[in-house]
Amino acid sequence: MLTVIAYAMLLVTLISVILAVMGRYRMYWIAALSSYIFSFLAGFSVGQLTVGLTFVFITLAAAHSFHWIKSSLHYMFFLLLGLIIGALLVVFVRSWLFFPFWILMNWK
Repeated sequence: MLTVIAYAMLLVTLISVILAVMGRYRMYWIAALSSYIFSFLAGFSVGQLTVGLTFVFITLAAAHSFHWIKSSLHYMFFLLLGLIIGALLVVFVRSWLFFPFWILMNWK
C-alpha cells in the first residue's frame, strides 16, 4: 500500500512541476510537499537522493511567492541555489531531513 502512495506522490510531483513550469507557480508548493512525502516513503536509498529536489521546489516556490523571479536569469539562479542547498543538506544532514515524519510516527 505504501508503494502505491509513494508512486502516487511521484506522479503528483511530476504533474505539479509541469503545471508550475507552464505558469501556475503555486504548484511548486504542491511539488515540494509531494516530493518530500515520496522521498520519505521511497526509503533511505532513493529517498536520500530525491529529498534534495524538494529544496529546489521550495526555493522556486518562495522566489515566485515574493516575486523575486523577473527573468530567466533569476529563475536559473534560484534553481541553482535550490540544487546547492539540497545537495548540502543531503550530504551533511542526511536522515535528519525526515525528522518531522519521525515525530509523527512516534506520536502516541
